[in-house]
Amino acid sequence: MATKEEYLKKAEHNERFFNEFDTSTTPYLDWVVTGIFYSAIHYIKAVAAKHGFTNISSYGEMDNVFNRVHVFRMRRDIWVDYRQLKDDSRTARYDTSLIPTTEVISLKDKEFENIKAFALTECVGARP
Repeated sequence: MATKEEYLKKAEHNERFFNEFDTSTTPYLDWVVTGIFYSAIHYIKAVAAKHGFTNISSYGEMDNVFNRVHVFRMRRDIWVDYRQLKDDSRTARYDTSLIPTTEVISLKDKEFENIKAFALTECVGARP
């Protein structure tokens, strides 16, 4: 089971990966969306670990964290952002349709940044 610090490190690792792509030109927007989602998962897991929830090994358990950890119940917007990223990541991984560049940028700048800011505030008391 990972620690809060290990989850934050993994989130930052995944973020560096998806930031390597120029969203205006890359043909790999599906991988950008997938990287955004997995980075967000690790930011959320860091918050959960801070509150003693470290055994999250499935999407079902991940979904349950939002009802079990008090700070998530107080911030339903984080759940909504997570679900948007989860759904779009699934689409990016399994569907053959392309996600528009504008949508990928929006996912990164809105949903992902909201989750990241929340996690960093909860875990280290600082905003990105």
